[in-house]
Parts: sequence; structure tokens; C-alpha cells
Amino acid sequence: LLTLIHPHQSQKSHLCLLRDMPADGTSNGNKRPHPGGYAAAAAAGAQGPMQKGQEVFFYYEADAGKDDSALIQRGQSGKKQTGGPRLLASHGWLLGTLEAPFDPSKLDDSNQETWPLVLPKSDYSFVTRKGKAVLAAAMPKRVRRVHAAAAPFQPPNKVSLLFVRWGGEYSKWMDDQEPNDGDWGKYGSPPSDEYMGHIVEKGIKCHPDLFDSEGNPQFELLHLFVQGSQDAWQVVQMNHRIRAAMKGPKRAAFWMLWPAEWEDFDDPDYACYCERQSFFAAMRACEGVAIRSLFPHPADQYELLTSKTWMATLSLHPHAFLPAATLVSKGLVKMDAAAAAQNALKALHHIRAMNPMPVEPGDPPAPSEVNKDGVVKGVVKLGWSWENRFVVNFTGVKQLEARLKEMMGQQGCLASQCLVQEWVDFDFEMRHYYLPPADYPEKSPIEPTRIECNAWGPPDESKSVGVSRASFSKLSEDGVLKKWEGDTAAWEDAKAKSIKIAQFLMAWMLSVEHNPFPSMRLDFMVKRLGPGKARIVFGEYCEQGACCLGWQEGPPTIWKANLDAALR
Repeated sequence: LLTLIHPHQSQKSHLCLLRDMPADGTSNGNKRPHPGGYAAAAAAGAQGPMQKGQEVFFYYEADAGKDDSALIQRGQSGKKQTGGPRLLASHGWLLGTLEAPFDPSKLDDSNQETWPLVLPKSDYSFVTRKGKAVLAAAMPKRVRRVHAAAAPFQPPNKVSLLFVRWGGEYSKWMDDQEPNDGDWGKYGSPPSDEYMGHIVEKGIKCHPDLFDSEGNPQFELLHLFVQGSQDAWQVVQMNHRIRAAMKGPKRAAFWMLWPAEWEDFDDPDYACYCERQSFFAAMRACEGVAIRSLFPHPADQYELLTSKTWMATLSLHPHAFLPAATLVSKGLVKMDAAAAAQNALKALHHIRAMNPMPVEPGDPPAPSEVNKDGVVKGVVKLGWSWENRFVVNFTGVKQLEARLKEMMGQQGCLASQCLVQEWVDFDFEMRHYYLPPADYPEKSPIEPTRIECNAWGPPDESKSVGVSRASFSKLSEDGVLKKWEGDTAAWEDAKAKSIKIAQFLMAWMLSVEHNPFPSMRLDFMVKRLGPGKARIVFGEYCEQGACCLGWQEGPPTIWKANLDAALR
């Protein structure tokens, strides 16, 4: 059984599972059934000499992140596509015919000249991600995995995976970010070609359950390229066609775009953003034909998380430990911003009074000193926004009025409301990464897989809405203890309290989506109150794909958890 080698892929970069395979046929600690390594296993599985003209299955793979890669057009019945969402495949079993006799016993894995020469079936249309025909891909080629197309053999395929990704003008910011403490690390941002390439190489190709005992891939990978909200609305109409193109018994989609409440812009800075109503309509249409939304989350759960509305509705629950928050509609801001500001502060005061945070004798006021006699300071936020870009502070009703006008009056912004939240005093943020086991929630409580911390610098109020206003830095445990005068007891108290709060927060997530999430980041604001004592205030749920800070192996760990979920 052999696999195609592409012009853009070296033999050494093939499969994680295979490239580490020594001559004794082991891989990742598992003994292979055929001694002599991969070549012997391939020869043993090929079932004897094959003749020229014989029909075979062969495994095809290409890098969908490269502009000139040859991808297989799906769902078009051989017609040339002129516009709209483009559905293409990069990995999967194809039919072809041998262009020369092939004797598996003479296969030399290190010598491509000994590999079978295969002509792909003429039914396949090979195009680039932009739809340009790649005629050379339809010519005979040397491949590494081939099997006679005769009963009882069927190409192994456990799961069909789909990347819904950006197909418009590509912006280099997605890949070429200046390294800093707040970036996504060495993997790039989730909508980037770089990030998805890493999912393939360090996630899919390294997952032991996606290959059989002889190293044969048991997955296919498709890509749906969209260029904006118009394409997303068209996905709603083509959901059955997408479903028909996915041949595996299980189907899972990775939605590698960011929903936003903005009109479509041609500016490359807005690449990868998709107007949220069209985005979630596309997600739900695909879910409606049994294509599971796996990453970042199912549509309803993802929309709730990124809307930030839960910050207001859950702020009345004492187990959530959230700052008081209320939603302010654009209509009321447009009609009378002054009244909207006054009423928002009254609402925050009442919500905090109805759900006071616990304060023991000697503790400072909670959650802030400045608001101990009534809410005067806080923040205004937009939903469906990232990287602290649409978060502004206010002090007093007049500045809140100005902030509401500023936030709700942005050109091209489609938001119908914003969130107003009381101020929280804190020393740093603590970020928990949870990957629930397969038997959650039967097995609970659960510990975080990883904890990372970060500190924020003072906000720069001279910056306009739409840019991050504060510096961001990672904070190690040593850094925390230095900041806290070596108070390890307070550090342990902060971890214990936040883990306890997290159990409720994860249970609440089950109330809005019955399937446990593969992974989730929970952010807490932490303040030392005194020797051995810390206060915890919950900040936010963060979707899968959020920054992992100093956890270098975080993304591959999260990808594996998602693939595990796809196979369950």
C-alpha cells in the first residue's frame, strides 16, 4: 500500500506516524505486523504482482495552504466553478490505473523509481484553491500507497474532516506575526494557512487511530473556501452537496473563521472575519445534515460564547463569581445616550446588590474599591471581538455616555447591543485549560490540564476603539510569587478557589450544549488579599483555538482532543 508524493512535499515530511518508523517496523512504540519496516508492510499488503492497466486505489494528499497545490474539486459534477464557495479535497483515496506493471516484492521505499506509476481516473478535476486547472496533476505519477480495486478491499475511511477556511484575499498578518507574549506562538493564528497546516502535520497525521496497523490513512480531508458573508449564505444552500462529498461514516467540521458584527470589507486587515449571522447560518445548515461542528464549538454554543451575552445573564448567579454586567441596546443609545448611561449604572448597582460577592472581615470591597459605594467605573465591550480590541474603560456617567456613543457609532459595525460591566481590581489573570476525559461528567470534578498566567499593563486611553489599548505579558509561577512576596499559600489558595469555580462553569456549559467540549480555556482575575489568601473573579470562557501562552504543546494537545471527539 503506497502513498502519492507531491512536487511540494518531500518524502521525509510525509506522515508523522511513518517518518519516525525505524527498520524494525515500530511506530510510536507500537510494533508493526510486518518486519522490515514500511516497505515490507506495503509489499505484504499489495497481494502480489499487478499488471499494466489494472484499476487501483491510491492515496492522494496535497498542501491546501499552497496557492499552486493541486486539489480535487468536489461536488461540481465536473463543471468548472466560476464563483461562490469552493469545495476541494486535499487528502483521500482515489481511483486510477497502473501505467506499468508493478511487483511489490521489488519495492524500495527509498527509490521512487520502484514505486507504482498510476494515472488518476479521468473523472477527477484538479484545481488550485482559486480554481485554476492543474493539468499536470492528471498525468501519471509515482505513488507510495496503492491497492487493487477489487473486492473485498474498500479504502479505509473512518472520518471525513472539513476545514471551512478563508478563500478571499490572504493577509500576511495571519502568518507573519511579530512574536510577543500575546500571540499564538509557533503555530500561527487559527484562521491562517500555517495553523491549519500544523493541524494536519502535528494533529491529524500524528493521531494513532487515523491509521490502520499497516500505516494506511483512514481519513479524508476537504476544504470549503469562503470569501465573506455572501459565500457563507451560499453554504446554507449547498449543505446537502457538502454532505454528499464527505464519504466517511463520521463527519466533522473545523470552522477556521472568526464571526464578527461588521459589514464585509475588502481591507486585508479584515481577512478571515465573516458577518456573524451568515456565519452561524452556514454552521447550522451543515449541522442540519449531520456534519458535526467540532472546532471551535457547535454553532449554538459558539454563538453564545462569542456574543458575550452570557456575561450579563450569568452575572446574577453566585457560583459564577462574575462582575455585574448589563446589555445596552444600540437603539436606546441612539435615542438618548445620557439616559442609557444612567440606566446602565443603575442596573449594575442593582445586580451587584442582588448578588453580592462574599467579603470577609478585613477584606477590601469586592470586586473593586472604587465601586464600594455604587458603580461608577467599569468597561464597555462588544461581542464577537478579539484581542481586547473593542474594550474601553469609563469612570462616571458622562464618560460612559461618551463610550456608548463611540462604541455604537462605528462605521460598518452591525452590533445591536454592547455590554457594560463593573470594574474588577486584580493583580493578574490565571488561565485554566481543561480537556475533559471521555467519561466526563460521570468523572468529576476534574483538574485543569494546564494553568498559565499573564499580566496587563495600564491602558493607553489615547488609542481609538478597535486596537488593543494595553500591553500584555506572560507571567510564570516564579513571577507570580515575586509579585506576591513569595506567598505560596496565597498562590495555592488562588488555584484551589478557581478550580472549584470552574466545576460550576463547566457544568453550566453542559446546560447549553449536552456534549462536553473537547477543550476550553477559562480566564480568572486574581487578587491577593493578604497572607495566604486570594480573591477570584471569573473573566470569560475562551473558545478552542485561543492563545495558549507559554504552553508550547497546547495546540497539538487540543487538536488530538478534537480528533478523539470526532471518532467517538
